[in-house]
Amino acid sequence: MSNAPIQNEQLEYSDTRRRAAAAAPRRSLREMGPITGAIASAAATVGSRAIGLGAAGFVLGIVAFFVEKGTGLLAHPSERWGVLVYGLLLVYMAAGAIGLGTAGLWRGIGRVAMNLVQKHKLCQRIVARVFERAEGLVDGANTPEILRKPLPIQKLRDVLSRAITAYATSDDDESGLGGFSRSIFRRLKLKVCLHVETKLIDIIGEETRDRNTVELTLERLQDLAEEKLDERVMDALDGARNQQALVWGGLFVAVLALPPIALTLLR
Repeated sequence: MSNAPIQNEQLEYSDTRRRAAAAAPRRSLREMGPITGAIASAAATVGSRAIGLGAAGFVLGIVAFFVEKGTGLLAHPSERWGVLVYGLLLVYMAAGAIGLGTAGLWRGIGRVAMNLVQKHKLCQRIVARVFERAEGLVDGANTPEILRKPLPIQKLRDVLSRAITAYATSDDDESGLGGFSRSIFRRLKLKVCLHVETKLIDIIGEETRDRNTVELTLERLQDLAEEKLDERVMDALDGARNQQALVWGGLFVAVLALPPIALTLLR
């Protein structure tokens, strides 16, 4: 099969893109400005949510213990059980603090990640960083021609995966951050990068199916990413934060439910 039609289509798109760029140039990282302040605020939000829900879980653990004990759910005929039962109080308090605290942590991370994507253009920053690295990975040189060079789909996926991994494990955008803020941002960056990689692969698949092509340029993919990525990553982050919260909240509920069930079977 000849690649001429594919290359012509890509070149035509590139010509159109260059003309459009003159009227509406892509925002550079410098123009986007720093996000250090937003990240510091995000770290405080995550910490406060984790601590707040952790404290609530601690109190709920105490309440649940005395409710179960008072209603006879934790009763057992053993004479020593009257003292040993209070060991469950420690278990309930720890389960509440850890379970709901971790649920709050993940909901906080998801919420601030969505805020950084929506208000501070985190996805666009990541896309810009990733494509800067991807251009250099194609042929070892970063030139305008590399952006417009049609690449086989598998090679494009491999290049993007390497570029995303390199950015996610780098200290880019972390200058000026303290220890806790840096730690939270690294979690956020890794989480968003995972969704960005997944959604970019989806976009590549859709584009190849829609245009019946086996090649794609970095330039075209970057335009598609800037057009479609924010909304898709926002949806993925929202689903992920709710899933994590349900998992850890469910763990807390399971810890509260298992002792009464086990004691009922033993009686």
